[in-house]
Amino acid sequence: MRMDTVARFTANRRSFLKGAGIAGIGLATTAVIDSKFGSAEQTVSAAAYSDADILNFALNLEYLEAEFYAVATYGATLVTLGVIPEADTTGPTTGGNMVKEFSSSPQAVLATALRNDEINHVRFLRTALGSSAAKKPAIDLNALGYGFSSVNSWLKLARQFEDVGVSAYLGAAPLISNRTYLSAAAAILGVEAQHSGSLRLACIQNAVSSPAVDSLDIPPTPKAPYDDNAKGLSIPRTVSQVLNIVYHGGRCSGGFYPNGMNGSIVCQS
Repeated sequence: MRMDTVARFTANRRSFLKGAGIAGIGLATTAVIDSKFGSAEQTVSAAAYSDADILNFALNLEYLEAEFYAVATYGATLVTLGVIPEADTTGPTTGGNMVKEFSSSPQAVLATALRNDEINHVRFLRTALGSSAAKKPAIDLNALGYGFSSVNSWLKLARQFEDVGVSAYLGAAPLISNRTYLSAAAAILGVEAQHSGSLRLACIQNAVSSPAVDSLDIPPTPKAPYDDNAKGLSIPRTVSQVLNIVYHGGRCSGGFYPNGMNGSIVCQS
């Protein structure tokens, strides 16, 4: 994101947040795309959350992705790298290690770009949200037991993260009412989709099996290079579906977030 874009977000944030609590939107509203575009059914509840709450949900996911890529490439966390101060965390990031194979792998270029993008997403959302930004929660990078032993192991987990990230932003987009924040989410979604495509291709080229994370997931294979449905549309996920994945089946915590996420959106409905 360009700095003038961040500046516009900062200028608009105060006036938006002032009214966000009153004009909260129904986060669990059913979003059904017209049948001619293909159905993307999302079950939603009546609970209302502000746009800032939704972006904080996204920020929690960006913390996880940024930590994963930072540790895999640098062997260091966001706090260690000075991306966020320790005071802006509610728990440590544990597990994982630098993937030594990157020193001689062509995937190092991809890993570096992913790290830089995800760290910038964290910075961007924290700037846009200002004092309302959620603190980084405790994160366990070893939640699934893979991702760091080799480049192929890294690809296996990175592909899952990016495909879930795309679906999370896609599912949240129709629920954001403020056009400034919707623009931010759309810009990040576009980058996440590029990440997904590059990682899916890398998995196919290197014969990496990246298993499905749920019944909606379409692992990359030569016959399924893209994560889309029969009508060529990306598949959105609801908040509960995303939480079920990152909590590894837990309702309010577990998996990559041993103590749960931070913010207003923390439990499956």
